[in-house]
Parts: sequence; structure tokens; C-alpha cells
Amino acid sequence: MLEAEEARRVCPATGLTVAESWEAERPLLRPLPALLPEPFDLVRTAPVHKDCTVNFEGHSYVVPFPYAGREVEVRGCAGSVQVVDPGTAAVLVSYPRHTPELILIDPACYEGRGTDRVAPPKPLGRMARRFQEIAAMPVQRRPVDLYAALAEVAR
Repeated sequence: MLEAEEARRVCPATGLTVAESWEAERPLLRPLPALLPEPFDLVRTAPVHKDCTVNFEGHSYVVPFPYAGREVEVRGCAGSVQVVDPGTAAVLVSYPRHTPELILIDPACYEGRGTDRVAPPKPLGRMARRFQEIAAMPVQRRPVDLYAALAEVAR
């Protein structure tokens, strides 16, 4: 029954039947992207600071380091904040929205190769790596010796 209606009704935009219009448009259509954009209620263009952060709604979010000194689009979605490349519309990084933390950091944003415009950040030193190891441990499981070892690394 649907096919009969498509063959009978005329598309006002083309003057052809709905079925003929559909067949003419099919080769021009592209598949939907694997990830559809998430709806957002707030968007703004913001500069990425030298420390690779962008400010949005009173919070600071770390952005991949090659974007330092450039502008990005920041979108406030229902449960997340998305940082988007304005040229490609690719989501660079996503963070939870309305968190109690005022700065949100994704360590992966400081990794990778530099560009002709931006050098990569220096790798962490011994002390910083040790801090990361300690921070990754639950507080209840951190032995006191660990703090002594950290003090030794600091010397």
C-alpha cells in the first residue's frame, strides 16, 4: 500500500512522484556518521591557553596540546562538556559536566608528537612519575615507606 501512495503522490519540490524523487536522491545521500552529534544547550568559541586549558562555565578543561594558542568550540551537553575542533567538527576530548572539580585533566592530552607550531610537552621526571604512582594507589593502601622513598627521590 505504501508503494502505491509513493507512486501516486507528487513531490512539491521536484514535480515528480515521491517514488521518482526518492530514486533520484538516493545516489546523492551519504550514510550517517557512526557517532551522531550529542545535543547541546550551550556553545562558545574559546581560546586554548599556553597550559593547554580552556575555560567554560567556571571550570578549566585540558585540551590536546597541539591546540595551544588556537581556538576551539566548547559545547555544554546534557551530561558532558565536549571540546570540538572547529575546522573538522571532531570531538577532541569530552569531560563530565557540572562536577565539583574546577579543573579536569586528561593526561592523554599531553602526549603525542609535536607539530611545526607546537612542541610536545617535556616527559615527566622521576619525581612526577613517583607522584603518579602514589596518587594511583588508594590512600588506605599507601605504605609510609612510599613517602620516605618519595622524599629520597626529591633530594
